[in-house]
Amino acid sequence: MSTVLIIWIFSRIIMLLMVPVMNIFADEPHNIIYYMNPWDAEWYAGIVDGGYCQAKTSSGMANWAFFPLYPIVCTLIKTLSFGLINTYVIGMMVSNVCIIIATFYAVKLLKYECPDYASKWPYLVVLMMAGPFAFYAGSMYTEALFIMCVVLFFYYAVQQRFVVAGVWAALASATRIVGCTLIAAMIVEMYISRRYRLIEKMDNAENEGLPPIRGMQLFKGTWKMIMSDIKDVFAIAICPVGIFAYMVYLKFLCGDAWAFYSVQVAWRKESMFPVIGVLFKACTGQLGVNYTIMGYYCIAIICLYIYMFMKSHYSMAVFGIISLAVPLTSHVMSTMRFIMGSFVMYIGVFELLAKSRKWVRIVVTAGLVILEIFMIGMWYFWNALLM
Repeated sequence: MSTVLIIWIFSRIIMLLMVPVMNIFADEPHNIIYYMNPWDAEWYAGIVDGGYCQAKTSSGMANWAFFPLYPIVCTLIKTLSFGLINTYVIGMMVSNVCIIIATFYAVKLLKYECPDYASKWPYLVVLMMAGPFAFYAGSMYTEALFIMCVVLFFYYAVQQRFVVAGVWAALASATRIVGCTLIAAMIVEMYISRRYRLIEKMDNAENEGLPPIRGMQLFKGTWKMIMSDIKDVFAIAICPVGIFAYMVYLKFLCGDAWAFYSVQVAWRKESMFPVIGVLFKACTGQLGVNYTIMGYYCIAIICLYIYMFMKSHYSMAVFGIISLAVPLTSHVMSTMRFIMGSFVMYIGVFELLAKSRKWVRIVVTAGLVILEIFMIGMWYFWNALLM
């Protein structure tokens, strides 16, 4: 835990030191709160301070697009502080606590997902705390809370504590829309564990002279085992509870349970064929240079998820692909942030680093940290330029 905290402190010191650097180029000096909390952070702060609005803005936007768990947690902390702490500061506090917890459990998760490389866990900590786009986990954004929910979901799922995992999936689905897709990861993880259990029973049966069960019988038998266990069924059923609860709330608030989805058109006005069409337009430069970079980044990450599937990280790979496909139904906008926020790509990158030569690990990790410093500068720069 001490190593996690040391790396976290180091990463946040870099963020702080970049403030006076950027103030050299700014028209007027700004503080860390100004630089670190642009765009979506303003929406979350508005929800914490004023709740959800019933009407859209003149541009067609509405804060219904932002899921409620993070604002609820921030509101609770602000209430406990008697409103004496700045809303953005509270948001940053919540995010930093969540990413510390997430990183701690991600290290514990390695002994299940990457047992051969678990001893190299500090590299995972660096990736999560100081790798590219890690600055989102220090801002008033949902990334840190969502990552924590996802990590704890997988941590309990790989131990076959599926009901507890389902609770964390439900919380994830109340944090971001792709949280509900953890139900697919739950089913995959559950199927694998129950299949192994059935195979053990069959081996015992064969030893007693009974005929073996193979192929489709094994498949059907595994599903029968899952569906006949009330705990397994309950664990699957509670995964999307968070998003369902939010939909019920929106039905009463504005009369549209799908308001969080329908309002997205205000941010993404282009009409493109989902996933394939989006990636094609992005990678061929039809959406601009910045989106071209995002398009190729998405393709690289899809290749990473395929690699993870081949290396038996089945549930993580399935979740990663589905959680990326959701935003790619409309645009590549913010996909870098969404990929980082899904967490699972960290496991794939860590495994690739861990199996590399030591000098390669050090050079690549150092390069990723330097890239993060550059991105912090760009984050601050665009904030100062646009706000």
